[in-house]
Amino acid sequence: MFKDFFNFKKLKKEWIYFGATTIVLILVSWYCAHAWGYNKASVYLEDKKVTLDKISDEIKSLNKDLAAIEEDIADAEEKQNEKQSELSQMNAEYEEVTGIINQKNDVQKEYDTLLKQVEEKKEEIKALDQQISDKQKELDVITKGIVIKKKEPRILAAGVFIAGNDIPPGRYKVEPNRGSGNYFVNSGAKVNIILGKGDDFYLPEYVFELDEGDEIEATLSVKYTLVE
Repeated sequence: MFKDFFNFKKLKKEWIYFGATTIVLILVSWYCAHAWGYNKASVYLEDKKVTLDKISDEIKSLNKDLAAIEEDIADAEEKQNEKQSELSQMNAEYEEVTGIINQKNDVQKEYDTLLKQVEEKKEEIKALDQQISDKQKELDVITKGIVIKKKEPRILAAGVFIAGNDIPPGRYKVEPNRGSGNYFVNSGAKVNIILGKGDDFYLPEYVFELDEGDEIEATLSVKYTLVE
């Protein structure tokens, strides 16, 4: 019985030693596992931090690139607006030039028409000039005859005459054709003389201007000679 008790006590010590050893192993294993997990987690976190910093830098770089691109787009849009404005201005100028060209064409057509009419009128004027020349020759012949006839002395009998009806107006030298007698123009207001020859009391000739409408009263036959 004592032997059995001794064996039981020995077995209990072995179990205690085994349990303690097991606990120690468990603690060591836990510590090692915790240390290894912590180190590994630290490595993962450091790697992850490096990756996040790199991503952040890339994001900042991309944002800068994006801002530059947006600025380029804004500049491009501004240039596009300027070009659009220039294009609108050019279109307006083109339309204005086109209108001027159309007006020029219309004016050219009108000018050509007027030029043709001028040429036709020149031909008409040329024909008229020829007619005028022919008529002038005829007129010269008639005028020359009239001038010659006007320069010839005219003789009017005693009586009353009106200048412009019975004798043309002009500057005349009057002298008695036969005998002697009184000679009045406008009832003596313009001319009041006695024409005759052979006596100092009579005037052998008298020069005056006979105007249109003057009234002549003569008691003798009078010769009228045009003078300059």
